[in-house]
Parts: sequence; structure tokens; C-alpha cells
Amino acid sequence: MTFKQDLHYEYISTASRLSFFTSSGAYYSALADILPRARRRILIVGWSFDDRIHLLRNKDTGPTGPELGDLLISAAEKNTSLQITLCIWKPPSLFAADQHITNKFRKRLRRVPNITLCQYPAESAFASRHEKYVVVDDVLAFLGGIDLTRERWDSPDHPAQSAGRVNPDSEPYGPYHDTHAVLSGPVVGDILSMAEAEFPLDLPSVQTAEDLWPNDVSAEVENARVMISLTRASPDAEVADVHQIKQVYCDMVADAKNCIFIENQYFSSDVITDLIVEGLRSKDGPEVIIFMSRELPDMLGRMTMGVNASMHIAKLKENDLYGRLGFFNLVSSDNTNVGVKVHSKLLITDSRYLSLGSANINQRSFSFDDEVNIIIDAAETGEPQCVGNLEERILGQHCGLSVEEWRTLVAHHDGSRLKALREHSTSRDGLEEGKDFLPPDSVPREILNYFDMEGAPQPEEALHTMTKDQPRGFIYRTRKIWGLLLLSAAVLGAVFFFARTDIDIRQVLGAITQLNETRPVIAALLTIASFWFAMLVFVSITIPIVSFAALHGPWFGILYSSLGVFSGAAIFYGLGLLLHNSSWFERYKAVRRVKKQFEKIRPYGFWAVAISRMIPSGPFLVVNLVTGMLGFKPSQFSAGSLIGLMPGIVVFTLFGETIRNVFTNPAG
Repeated sequence: MTFKQDLHYEYISTASRLSFFTSSGAYYSALADILPRARRRILIVGWSFDDRIHLLRNKDTGPTGPELGDLLISAAEKNTSLQITLCIWKPPSLFAADQHITNKFRKRLRRVPNITLCQYPAESAFASRHEKYVVVDDVLAFLGGIDLTRERWDSPDHPAQSAGRVNPDSEPYGPYHDTHAVLSGPVVGDILSMAEAEFPLDLPSVQTAEDLWPNDVSAEVENARVMISLTRASPDAEVADVHQIKQVYCDMVADAKNCIFIENQYFSSDVITDLIVEGLRSKDGPEVIIFMSRELPDMLGRMTMGVNASMHIAKLKENDLYGRLGFFNLVSSDNTNVGVKVHSKLLITDSRYLSLGSANINQRSFSFDDEVNIIIDAAETGEPQCVGNLEERILGQHCGLSVEEWRTLVAHHDGSRLKALREHSTSRDGLEEGKDFLPPDSVPREILNYFDMEGAPQPEEALHTMTKDQPRGFIYRTRKIWGLLLLSAAVLGAVFFFARTDIDIRQVLGAITQLNETRPVIAALLTIASFWFAMLVFVSITIPIVSFAALHGPWFGILYSSLGVFSGAAIFYGLGLLLHNSSWFERYKAVRRVKKQFEKIRPYGFWAVAISRMIPSGPFLVVNLVTGMLGFKPSQFSAGSLIGLMPGIVVFTLFGETIRNVFTNPAG
């Protein structure tokens, strides 16, 4: 097959040297070697970042060496000519838990002028910046699926227990598999150009004469043509989206003759599933080998993306007419009850073509999130067997075999990788073939699409306009007042807390329970007023929902939260309706643009309102204000709010009840 500019890739250049990491531990070790040797620049781009992780670890004795934040600050202080820039995704508050940058690190950076920490939201409030790459001195780059954050490090053998596998809070986590690449040469300039196009950075060339390369890493390939493939989306309908990674996956899968080898965190793309089905139903189609996690580590993931993947794999199984499909899970060889999380984003076809990077096989990565993958055609490198060698190394690693042992096993099965894997999965712990899958379409597609979105909901352009493009609006001009009120409340709360160090949380809960019983009207009014205040100062409504569930218990918590959230939403929605009919606000360009979108958005009715609640695109006050300004009918507002808000109220109330139980029944 032939890859084409714009259709399949944005940039094309040469990598003087190229190697692959098949474990996060190997990547972290190489990075720990390179970062202190940087002379002019370090650029780190990531979906998540944790300054407390240790790059160097031993699986038997645990973390060694400095924390990543200490390492970067030390390098910057020793070399004031070194410019370090961190570009990390700034998520909506709903996903803020995925970010782990400590306040201590932020404060220390104020004293180090040559380190800049930048957090950038995605162009769409519903999307993420999912890329993971590092550029050093403009001559070396690391790119793939591994972020510099917690719970990523692991050794390639994935034992069930490992002293090195602890997060910064000294808590153990499960085995983890991922892949990454290191590149040098002109291709690094393309990666830097990509960063400049994506972020508002001024990055003059600082290329050094030093031929930088990790000391303990052998160059697997020299003089390789490398293409850089992207996914980019914008809520602005006038800006063309970039879906190059999706096209690469489609064409690689459709063109495969002998073997399709996939490692991915997710598998929920209809188009990729359908293309693989075509090959499986063909008598002369390729073998298909897919590695994924046995189950996702979080409950929400299992209920959404896990269900979605299970249904897609089931469809492949139903169409595997000639027994050429193998779906495998990695488990710890010393304890098969412990699954290995597969986070890798790797596609290899015919042992020749490779796509590796940050993109998952789902609608978000193909259409919506910011992603970057590299593409390689082994025939256009100095080592035509390089992609096949990588495939053999990974499959051998999964089987606990050396490359030579793996080759012998495959040769014993007349070149069939699938038969070799099946034989080994029955004779060795550490590899198992997946068996139980949900039937296709067992969960409505409309539900799953809320979590695996192809693009922003139609109302988002208007919401985006109102919340981001009105810098001189009322909210902006009064932000200092609200900030002062919030700060004052926080200070008074802190004074009260430290003045009453003997406070008993159970006594507080008892007093509030008594207030509910003796003065229920006052308790309800105070709770509802607290929700309105939280909305005015742009505090996430999840905070009062959880807090009042912990204070009042689950039933009163749901009742009071529903009254507070829906009454507050109705107030600001009503205000929005008034603004919709007010010519005075026509002086604001943003308001005019919102009204211009009215006819485009109105047909989506209450579903547009519901989605804006499920995945917030701005402060709760503003979302409701805009809903009124856009002219949604009261019935649409009511139905959409009920559908979008009640599940969250119930879930966060139950979480608040859990917190209550911790305080009132710690032994339970």
C-alpha cells in the first residue's frame, strides 16, 4: 500500500536512528539517562503528568533516584540556558482527577524561571489532548502511548507483585504493558513543528551538535522514513477536521494479506470491526491477533468501553469462518488471577507496516481527541525486517520466550503466529485466550456513544462561544468579586476548623440530623441556598451534592440535591430566556454569535440539554444561562435536565454516603 500526504499523514521525514520500547520501565530508564544530558531544551507533552513519579525503579527493591519533578528542577537550576516546557492537557473539572501535578511542584517552579508549566484545554470541552511525547535539544524525541504519570512503570515480565510498581502514595498497582519509540534526526524537527502548530509556543531552533542517544539503547533502525499521522477536531464547523489516523488504520487493515497484529486499550470502532470481518469471512484473509486487557481497571470503564469492546469482539467471533481470529489477554505468569493492563496503541500488518502512538481504536481517538501516531513502512528503512523484528520481540515477550525461541515455535506451526500463541496459551501461565463476550448490540448504541463520541454535541459551538469567547462579559468583569467572596469563605472556614481542633465529625452529623428532624424547612432552605451560592461562584455542583449526602444521608441528600440543582438551573435558565429577548445584550458579539447558532441547534431539542449536563462544557451557571438564551422550550429544558442530571445526583449522593460511613463507622 502507499501512504499519501494529508490523507494518511501530516509530516514526513527521516529518522537517523529509531528504536522501540516494549515496556514502560525501559522507556523511563532511557528518559532518566537523557534528561540530565539536555543542554538547550526539554519539551514534554502529555495527557497526564505527575511530578512525584520515579523514572528509575527496581522490580525487587522499589523506586530509586530522584522524583521526576526534582530531576527537572535540578537540571534547570544547574543549566540556566536549558529551557524546559511542559504542555499538559487541562481537562474539565469532571476529569481533573487524572491530573497529578502537585501544588508543591507548582510553587517551586515560581523560583525556576527556565521551567514553564502550561496546561491547555482541548479545542472542544468534550475532547482531550491525548498525545504523549518528549523532545530533547531538538535532536531526540520519544513518542508513543506512555505518559509521565502515576501507575505506568512496569517490567516486561509483569509479575503479580512488584516492589517497583507503586504510585507516589506508596500504593501498589497492577501489571501494565505499553509501547513507545525513540527517534533522532530530521523527524524530530517535524515533531517540534507539530507542537508549535498545536500550542501557542515560541520555540526557536536550539539544535545542538551533540548526537544525543540513550546509552543502553541499541538503534534498531537507521535511515527510516517516518510519517506523522494526526487526529484533530474543532467545534468550529468552518475548520476542517483531521482524521489521518483513522484512515491509516482502515487502509492498513483492508490491505493486510497475511497477518493483522493489534495491541490496544480499547476496541470499539465500527469501521475497523467491519473491515476485519471482511477479511475473516474471506477464505484467503489474514490471521488476526488482538491483545487487550482482560478487564478495564475502573467500574465506569468496564460498564462503557469494556462493554463496547466486548460487543465488537463478539461480532468478530461470529464471523470467524475459518478460525483465523485470536483474541488474547495478558495475565501475570505467577498468578493468573491478576490481569495485565494493556495500554499499548500498536498496529502491525504483514510484518511490514506499523502505526504506533497515542490513538486508541475507538471513535474518540479516530475523530475527536488530539492524537499523534508514527507510521513506518519497513521497506523504506535501512532495515526491512525492523517491523517484523518488533512483532517477534513483543509476541515472544508475551509468551515468556526469546526472539529465537518464538521463531522456532512459529516455524513449528508452519508460520502461523496464531497457532503458536494458542499452543503456548494452553501450556504456559501468562497468556490466555478470551472466551466470554457480550452479544453484538446487547447495549443500545446511543448509550455507548455518550462515552465514545465521534465529535462534540451540536450545541457545543454555542456553549463554547459563550463560555470562552466573551472575555468582557458580566461574568468576567465580576470574577474578582466572586473570587474574593470564595476566598473569604475559605479563610473563615479554615479559621473555624483550626480554632476547633477538638471538633467531632459525628457530633456535627448528629446535629445536622437533629436539624433535619426538628427544623426540616430551615435545613432544606439552607441546603438549597448553598447550591445557588456554589453555582454563582463557579464551584462544581458535585461538591455540594457529595457534601450534603455525607451530612444528610442518602435519601435527604437526593431530595435536597435535586431541589437545589434543579431550582438553580431553572433560575439561570429563566434569566437566559430574558436575555434571549433583550436587545440590550445585542451589543455583545458573543451573544450575537450564540443567537446565530439557534436554528442549527434547536432541532436537537432536549437531547442537546441532556448531553450538556452529562459532559459539562462550562460552569453550571453559564450552561443554564446559554440554554435559555438559545430559546430551548421549558419542556425541553425540563426533560433534558432530568435525563442528564439525575444519574449524576444519585451516583454522587451514594459516594457522599460512603464518606459519611467512613466517619460514622470507620471499622465497618
